[in-house]
Amino acid sequence: MSEIMDRVIGHNQILEALKKQIQEDSVSHAYLFTGISGIGKRKTAKMFAAMMLCQGEEKPCYTCPSCKQLANGNYPDLMEISAEGATIKIAQVRAMINELSVKPYSGDKRIIIIDDAARMTVEAQNSLLKSLEEPLYYNLFILLTETPKQLLSTIRSRCQVYHFKPLAPTEIKRILLSEGSFSESEIESVLGPAAGSIEKALYFLNNPGILEERVSILRELYSLLRGDLLKIFTLSERMGSDKNKCIEMLDFLIRWFYELSLYKKGSPLPEGNEPGKVHQAFEKILREEKIDEIIQTLFEMMDRMQYNVNLSLQWEKTLIQMIKIQKG
Repeated sequence: MSEIMDRVIGHNQILEALKKQIQEDSVSHAYLFTGISGIGKRKTAKMFAAMMLCQGEEKPCYTCPSCKQLANGNYPDLMEISAEGATIKIAQVRAMINELSVKPYSGDKRIIIIDDAARMTVEAQNSLLKSLEEPLYYNLFILLTETPKQLLSTIRSRCQVYHFKPLAPTEIKRILLSEGSFSESEIESVLGPAAGSIEKALYFLNNPGILEERVSILRELYSLLRGDLLKIFTLSERMGSDKNKCIEMLDFLIRWFYELSLYKKGSPLPEGNEPGKVHQAFEKILREEKIDEIIQTLFEMMDRMQYNVNLSLQWEKTLIQMIKIQKG
């Protein structure tokens, strides 16, 4: 059984609301599922697609031809788009749009899932916008993202929004203990950093050194912003060693500075996280508007990652820009 039929954990209220829309024939043409990664947005999107496309009375029935095709991953009217490298490129969106004018092959609906939609370049978002503004009745879009504010406001306004809350630590612990691969103490050590995401919990468990490395990077970055310019070169080499690590670090820093921005404003951190000593140290040296500028600079680097660029050089440019922001 493919993941499309996997049980969705912890989001029954959203699933029930979506099921009710199907029953009442009030399904929208576009949805935006927001919330941190690894909490079930993608599984819910696929379950929603299964309920929409199922031919049985109880949806999904798991036995009709559509459900079987979905379970085998070969249903022709389910399209998925995700980042190729750092971004979702305009060419990917245009290729998808070229297919939208053709009616669905099997059923009454075509479902288009755009994973990590905020990774669409601005050009790609603008290309998608027309399809959302003038939707064909048989196309249904589901956009998934951690950072909805990075989507154009015109895209957000055309979507029905559902916010996915993090899973409770007790629920994550129960699930991971049932797998039997990790000890209770190992699982408890990652519950805080995982922030309600079972995907992140598994990632930290399978990569035990990653949390220490992230704290180390933040300390180096703090020294840099305090004036230790030699850190530019060591950090650039360290974070630009390979593309996957580079993208992962960009993702982490964007989320972390977003948390710092909330902390600076006196707002609660996402998913019930608590600010730590590192947040407090950065908060003392950065004004609110500078944090926002740094986040924008990191997103600009993420945009450049769609091209064949020298990673270390891009980090040098980004770090130099962050110093200019700090001094300005």
